[in-house]
Amino acid sequence: MTEQPGSQTDGRPAADPASYELAYEEAKRALEEQERAVSELRSRAGQLIAAAAITTSFFGGRAIESHVHPTGWIAIGCFIGLSLSVLVILWPRHDWVFALSPAQLISTYIEPAEDPPVDLPTIHRDLALHMGSSIHSNRRQLRWLFGAFRLGAVLLAAEVVAWVIALIHQS
Repeated sequence: MTEQPGSQTDGRPAADPASYELAYEEAKRALEEQERAVSELRSRAGQLIAAAAITTSFFGGRAIESHVHPTGWIAIGCFIGLSLSVLVILWPRHDWVFALSPAQLISTYIEPAEDPPVDLPTIHRDLALHMGSSIHSNRRQLRWLFGAFRLGAVLLAAEVVAWVIALIHQS
């Protein structure tokens, strides 16, 4: 546990308990926003692979009727790359942190084994700090996933262009 609010020994005045509650609410809001971002990103990744599948079936079926032009192989490679980037996004991960375990909260703050229960401003302070580190950890993961999504979107555009070129060369 951390030092109790109001017991600073460095001469600074004690923080207002409402300040800790504000920090807690902001951290909670940021984690909820990150959780929504993960959900939306996964939904968009599903739409991206659906668009790629439609593109591949529509253009690819027409472009490979007789033989596959080299740009057709590029399109197929783009589809495979896009599929892998979507897989990275959709793969279940267990290292996201969006909430604290209720059991841990109770055992640490409300019913500690040897200490008295912790006051609410201290709980808000500690949870805000804990959630801040979770926000930072989640942010690193989100950057990777957004990068994978951007790559998938670029590969979809490249795939469409490659199929169009393959169709032009077929005629």
